[in-house]
Amino acid sequence: MLNFIKINSFIFNFVKNDRKINYIKNFSLRKKKNNFFIHNNLKRDIYYGSFFLLFGFFSATSAITIIGSVADWDPLAAAVMLCWIEVFNKIFYKNISKKKIFNKINIFKIGINLGIFVDAFKLTG
Repeated sequence: MLNFIKINSFIFNFVKNDRKINYIKNFSLRKKKNNFFIHNNLKRDIYYGSFFLLFGFFSATSAITIIGSVADWDPLAAAVMLCWIEVFNKIFYKNISKKKIFNKINIFKIGINLGIFVDAFKLTG
């Protein structure tokens, strides 16, 4: 009888541990699927990310310079920029599966915000 209990407890612990292992494996797979920082090609993502960030910075600086020459357009340009950023934020953060093109546009948007922020310091200083 004692051997039977040992065998049953061994089988029960094995099955219980197997369930724990499967749960951990499934949890790690789900976490990998939703993790933002896991990339297939990190070098390419850094290259494109820095390109779109600097391109957004350049676009903001040039847009502020061009629109700033005609001071009447400043409120309209600010309203258009604000609407574009808010609409894109709604689209970007609504989708669970973030596609690469949305990530690139989001980095471009961050570059535009950074350019506007830095240009505001240039104007006040």
